[in-house]
Amino acid sequence: MGRHAADRQASAERAAEAFNRLVDPHRAGLRAYVLKLTEGDEAAADSILKETLYRLAQDPRRYPQRPSAVRPWLVLTARNVLRDGERYAPAGRDDRPYPLVQELRGPETGPQVPTRAIVGMMNDLPHADRELLVELVYGGVSLEAAAVERGVPVETIKSRLYFAMRALRGVLDQHLDD
Repeated sequence: MGRHAADRQASAERAAEAFNRLVDPHRAGLRAYVLKLTEGDEAAADSILKETLYRLAQDPRRYPQRPSAVRPWLVLTARNVLRDGERYAPAGRDDRPYPLVQELRGPETGPQVPTRAIVGMMNDLPHADRELLVELVYGGVSLEAAAVERGVPVETIKSRLYFAMRALRGVLDQHLDD
């Protein structure tokens, strides 16, 4: 191993140790929080935690400097991972859709919508959006399989899923206002 490679390796090890010292006191609490968000689905929670920690470990310059800022940093990133629906993990792809979480917002945000009402509101979505949501979210089809079936890149499917979820949100908001 050359000198530069050894220096990079040592630097990476120091960064990993610093990250672990920062995060370790909060791992159990973060896991409990993510389990709550995923309604007890341990596989989904583990996938979200893995992606959360992977994202956070990437840039040591962005680590919080105050100990009181670490847990909010972890929680915010976990919520973003869940909302983004990204399924990339450092050990490979996990394209199982995350479960639809009924409660991501606090109680101050308004009434909750029963799941069967959401399913009924999906009829108000454009056919292509509804088809994609049903296939990926409810049917458990992977992003890769959906991309192959449609003859498009996986990134295109991710983009379409994002816009389908936004359309569903618009329909939900419209029904809540009525």
